[in-house]
Amino acid sequence: MTTGKQPSNTVVEKGWTSSFIYGLVPARVDVSSECPNGIASAERTFSFPNMLVNTLTLGIYLPQSVTVTCAAEGSMSAAATSMEFSLPADATQAELQRVLDAAALQSSIAQKPAQVRLIAE
Repeated sequence: MTTGKQPSNTVVEKGWTSSFIYGLVPARVDVSSECPNGIASAERTFSFPNMLVNTLTLGIYLPQSVTVTCAAEGSMSAAATSMEFSLPADATQAELQRVLDAAALQSSIAQKPAQVRLIAE
């Protein structure tokens, strides 16, 4: 997931963050002290051990790895606005899921609401 802000050289990696109920209750990652200008991108991945733990707990606990690239200096004004994600009207199910996952991750990282907008063609 990217925000469109210029990335800095600061990358924060959280190797084992907790989410629950197959990821429906997302992991909370606070990078505000490491990323004073907001974030440029965030990525979550699920390793084999993460998925094994998820299977053993019957989906109740889903650990994941989160990597956040901080925004460069001068991106602060953009960080103060609401987060918007756009989706074309003819989007596939996979595209919809990708955008919703990105919005949920960004919202949980920034502790701000994200908005998904459908673009009518």
